[in-house]
Amino acid sequence: MNKKALSFISLFLFGCTLGPDYKRPDTVSDQEIKDSLSIIENNDTSIDANWYQAFGDQRLNSLIEQSLTDSPNVKIALEKLRQARLNLDIQGVQYYPTLDLSAGYTKVNPSKNTTFAFKESYYQAGLDVSWELDIWGAGRRATENARALAEAAAADLDNVRISLKAEVINNYISLRQAQEQLRLLYKTLNLQKKITLLAKDKADSGLISQSDLSQIQYSEETIKSQIPDLETAVSTYKNNLTLLSGKLPEQLNSLLDDTSNNIIRKAYRYDLKALYEIPAGTIRVRPDVRQAEQNLIAQNALIGKATAALYPNISLNALFGFQADHLPKLPNHKSDTFSLTPGLTLPLFHWGALMNQVKLEKSATQQASYVYQETVLNAATEIKNAMISVSRQAEKNAATRQALSKMEDISALTLAQYESGLISLSQTLSVLQNLTKAQTDLAAGNGAVYQAIVGFYKALGV
Repeated sequence: MNKKALSFISLFLFGCTLGPDYKRPDTVSDQEIKDSLSIIENNDTSIDANWYQAFGDQRLNSLIEQSLTDSPNVKIALEKLRQARLNLDIQGVQYYPTLDLSAGYTKVNPSKNTTFAFKESYYQAGLDVSWELDIWGAGRRATENARALAEAAAADLDNVRISLKAEVINNYISLRQAQEQLRLLYKTLNLQKKITLLAKDKADSGLISQSDLSQIQYSEETIKSQIPDLETAVSTYKNNLTLLSGKLPEQLNSLLDDTSNNIIRKAYRYDLKALYEIPAGTIRVRPDVRQAEQNLIAQNALIGKATAALYPNISLNALFGFQADHLPKLPNHKSDTFSLTPGLTLPLFHWGALMNQVKLEKSATQQASYVYQETVLNAATEIKNAMISVSRQAEKNAATRQALSKMEDISALTLAQYESGLISLSQTLSVLQNLTKAQTDLAAGNGAVYQAIVGFYKALGV
């Protein structure tokens, strides 16, 4: 057999694949991303998906594990991935030959007013074979599209998990922050009550005016008025966390109740150098970027599928079986029957619809390319903003910690001076209010550092 014959047979059986093969857009290069983010090149750098365990909070770790297992959002994304993979399995065999077992009985009783009328009655059983040859690669492009959509569904699942993890941690930090603020508020209230009792004694002795006593009592009631809002916040964050974990309200109270190990009471020391020691290709594997690229690959494949519709379509249909006018004769070897029906479809005139479909797919592919570009740019921006946020929150937190230390010294000295009658009541109240604010600011600052770190790792896509 000569080479031309072999080439023809290969084309007939395996065909070619029309349309452009996918090539990643080069609008934003990895080097540009690296320079923009000031990434320090380190081939050994890897990002631990369990980075949050460095916070040292076992309750948080347990909560995240429960959420990733039981959250309805994760289960929804899992089902979407399962559907996409099943669709890939279905699409992957669309251009294979199909085989069906068929059986039937035919009886024809023609009209008496027809010429050459004849009666017909027979039984038939056999195997029907049909095959639409994928000469131009329409089926292979459809499989390529389905495979990319399955990969996009997998990236979406990763994105759901990462977003869920970040949301759980942020709500947990907010819960612990509200609980710490509530603890500080009760501590301040107890101190304020002692001052009120002291002021009452002094007012009874005529050492301070009734106006001064009213001012102290006003301060105490002001503190009390802040408690309901914080208690509401605590309940809200608890309910948010149970929802994220796929539970009903109050089912996780044993895990979420305040403890002496509240992580908000300590500042998390984060190595700021780690912000820049990340793999240069981090953005490309971020779930939303992966999803955008897979959507682009899927759409690109549709150009080839639309292009293939412009060319002739060849199909083969065959029947292998038995046919007889009486059922007992059907298995007899004389009842063997065979039919072969090749078919050719050549598109001639469709009012430009087929060409416009190709143009439509090309335009949609260009749009998907822009979406991918925008997703990469957005990812780089989020990472850069997260880097800045972690650095600035760490600086601010250090300054807040120093301010609280100074305020605690001032407060101790002020109370001693007030009890000795060396300073006025208004000065004492002012110092105590500043102390409460400094304590609350530190708790908020500690929480802000944790949440900035959460934002950084979420931006990295882990």
